[in-house]
Amino acid sequence: MAHPCSACFIADGLMRGLIMKVAGQYADVEARVETLSHPRELAGVEGLEVEKLPALIIGDEQVTAGGILHKRQLARLIEERM
Repeated sequence: MAHPCSACFIADGLMRGLIMKVAGQYADVEARVETLSHPRELAGVEGLEVEKLPALIIGDEQVTAGGILHKRQLARLIEERM
């Protein structure tokens, strides 16, 4: 969200760091982090099925809802979809 609470701010930082660290290890992977201004914008996010944040979408498929992965888990999910 554009104006997150402190817990959301921390989760956002963890997810951004995780995504950039792991995605940077794969030359063919494009990573994008989207910030929403309001929860009602969740309906417009392609691939999002469960409206719970943080959410991770890989190749139009939601792979997390409300949880933060370990970097090995994210790497495995990326490799499975390559």
